[in-house]
Amino acid sequence: MKKIRLAIIGLGRLGRKCAEAIAADQTAELAGVVRRPESATEPWLKAPLVTHVSELDNVDAALICVPVDAVMGVAQDLLRSRIPVVECARLHGESFLGHKAEIHRDALRHKVSAIVGAGCDPGALSLFRSQFALLAPRGHTETSLHTGSSLHHTLAAAGIKGVKQALATERLSRTDTPQRYVYVELEPSADAAEVENALVNDSLFRDEETLVFPVPSIAALEETNRGVVLERHAAAGEASHASFLLEARYDEAGLAARMMLAAARTLPSLQAGAYSLLDLPPGALWGEQRPVAEKEWM
Repeated sequence: MKKIRLAIIGLGRLGRKCAEAIAADQTAELAGVVRRPESATEPWLKAPLVTHVSELDNVDAALICVPVDAVMGVAQDLLRSRIPVVECARLHGESFLGHKAEIHRDALRHKVSAIVGAGCDPGALSLFRSQFALLAPRGHTETSLHTGSSLHHTLAAAGIKGVKQALATERLSRTDTPQRYVYVELEPSADAAEVENALVNDSLFRDEETLVFPVPSIAALEETNRGVVLERHAAAGEASHASFLLEARYDEAGLAARMMLAAARTLPSLQAGAYSLLDLPPGALWGEQRPVAEKEWM
């Protein structure tokens, strides 16, 4: 299996996460990193550190990890050099479409491919939103970011028998009704149903709707820096009364890096032009692992 050789443009938090993702992936290898001349050395980096992509050998594609206002200039320079690109500029709606159209013109001119908006949001969350809309075409979607923690309720939940550690968060439902999300790491002998019943009936939690989620590790959960609740509700009068819910906590840069790497796997199969994730067959994101993925997930 020939590995795809990727360059990283920019070595901030996202660039570092991309380097980690590539190092852990069997289908890719790091050709090198492009960063500003005045930047400090990086002893941990097991790849060339250069100031322009032309100094690297055999680059199959580049992952653009620079601030949004610099993405277009960097992308255009790479496309002129006939290097396919993956970027994750945080743009939505008309701004995203205009951005994609401009990169599309340059990609066609230089006969290379580009994938835009392949990060976290737009990116991974865009895929979930679009799939929910397919399943409930008439309705509305709500995205709630930055779920906050509630220290007082966290301590109370941790005091419930059978709970080893806890983390309580608060949010508003689509009807602006307060909801409490409580994540619990259980003692080995604890019964999840009994813990949930004790928690939701505790006097401190009875004033609001409380949802309880057992997790393997609260410490691992607290290491993440982003929370999201994505909800899709069918329109009133729809016979199915369908609703879909995605609740997640994650490291945003890490998730964006994995999405960019998955997008890069599709580049060899694409004709010249710019693509969003919605333009790509889902199976193509697995690259040569597609048969294994299809067997496991279908």
